[in-house]
Order: sequence, then structure tokens, then C-alpha cells
Amino acid sequence: MRAFADMVVTLAPPPLMVAVVFFVAYLLVGIPVQFTRGPAARDAFGTLAGVFAALVYITLAMSFYPDVHAAPR
Repeated sequence: MRAFADMVVTLAPPPLMVAVVFFVAYLLVGIPVQFTRGPAARDAFGTLAGVFAALVYITLAMSFYPDVHAAPR
């Protein structure tokens, strides 16, 4: 798990990665849901998926690297 966290945290700065993770989860869940339940469900389920995926990323990053949000000086 540590190697996975190393790879994920070093890809990009944390704010950018949170946005990327949100966007990818929104698309992976939202687009299929739109075809089965409609645009309103896409917005609801896609947003929920994006928020929860971003929270998982934040938890992963902060559990292994508590000072990842601190800017280097």
C-alpha cells in the first residue's frame, strides 16, 4: 500500500490530483448513469462518486504523508 501511495502522491500536487480524481470518478459513474437514468441522475450520482473518490484520495495522501500540503521552503 505504501508503494501505491508513493506513486499516487508524487504524480501531481495534491490540489490538482483531487480535481483529477473527482473528474475521473464523475465521468466513470456519471456517463453510464446518464444513459440508464437520465441527466439528473448523472449529476447526482456523478457528483457523489467524485466527492467520495476525492475524499479517498485525500485520506490516502494524508495518512501516509501528513505534511504533503505544506509547501517546501
